[in-house]
Amino acid sequence: MMLLYALLLIGFGAAALLAGLATRRPALILLSGTILASHAWPLIELSRSRAGISATLQAQDMTVATIALIASLAWLSGYNLFARSRPMEAAYDALLAPPVGLHHMVLAILGILLLSAPGGIFGFAHTGFLRLPVDSFLFSLTYATACLAALTTTVLCVFAATGRAKPPLVSIGFVLLVFWLLGGRTQLAISAMSFALVFLAHRRVRIMALALPGLMLMALATLTLSFRLALQGETIGLIDTLRLMAAQVSLLEGYALCARFVEEFGTRTALYADTLLQIVPRAVFPEKPLQLSRALRLMEARDTLGGLTPGLAGEAFVVGGMIGVAAIGLAFGGALAALDNGYRRLVALRPLTQALVVSLLPLLAIFTLRGGFDTSIFRLDILLVAGLSGLFIRAPLPMRRPAI
Repeated sequence: MMLLYALLLIGFGAAALLAGLATRRPALILLSGTILASHAWPLIELSRSRAGISATLQAQDMTVATIALIASLAWLSGYNLFARSRPMEAAYDALLAPPVGLHHMVLAILGILLLSAPGGIFGFAHTGFLRLPVDSFLFSLTYATACLAALTTTVLCVFAATGRAKPPLVSIGFVLLVFWLLGGRTQLAISAMSFALVFLAHRRVRIMALALPGLMLMALATLTLSFRLALQGETIGLIDTLRLMAAQVSLLEGYALCARFVEEFGTRTALYADTLLQIVPRAVFPEKPLQLSRALRLMEARDTLGGLTPGLAGEAFVVGGMIGVAAIGLAFGGALAALDNGYRRLVALRPLTQALVVSLLPLLAIFTLRGGFDTSIFRLDILLVAGLSGLFIRAPLPMRRPAI
């Protein structure tokens, strides 16, 4: 049965991948790639051998396979339902010129916050690489400012892609450096992809030209994981690091943890209401609910070193079982379709709208898909609040000369 599930996913995933490549739909490409690499292939491996498989996954194998199948089909179904809808454009956009002053102010604040961290930049990086739980308001503010800096940098990329400004190379490098210091390989990847998507949409760069930077980012991600393990006292070789990264592509372990969580503690229908509270720093609101990723880590590893990502489908299973997986999957697929619709006509959108589309696209299709809203809600809220605050500011009207 598990092998049959995997073959079905290969068929649907391959068809979706070809469609995404043919029509230049990045969210569909990422979605189908996740279905193939993180669902179908791990299910094939699980059906062939149980060597190296955790006890939790072995005990929850058919539940996990069913979650993967239902989630994949729901994502694709939701995507197809909304794939032909017309993207909605914001009514107002005050960005008539590059927001250089605001951007430089955000970068300056970010630099000051980094230097103000305990131990300075090195202390900030040490905490990020170790994935230590940080409940300080300063750390939360630094991360929020970095997310805002990534958005303003993306806006400048839009103006550069249209020939109205120079490419903000220094800002791009600084933002990527900050996210690398945070120890978040996914954060680094989605920020880099946001910048690249702008220039790809405007045909200012070809996809092959991004191959070398992409390989460099993959190498940096590998070194980041190796360095993190070394700091945690688990020094391993390069080959073992690559194997560990390949194993982390699978989403099945996260689903198994969620299934075990439901068995032990029951469903949490209020999870998404609790998730909204994650934007409030624990230093300000000590009683805010524990993140699901942290609860999974405590349940499985009995330590406080970061969390274990549930994945969007695993998170949905905790909320409402298989019905939750299907319902949330349909809505999520529809959201990705709306973003792809916007990306296909990106050059016709206003600058801030373009920046929001290319920022939300990898955030949802990579970060939220693999970690759930539990881990991505902070950056998602920052993007939406910053975007809406700009979208609903009426652009100044040109002055008219009085009639004589």
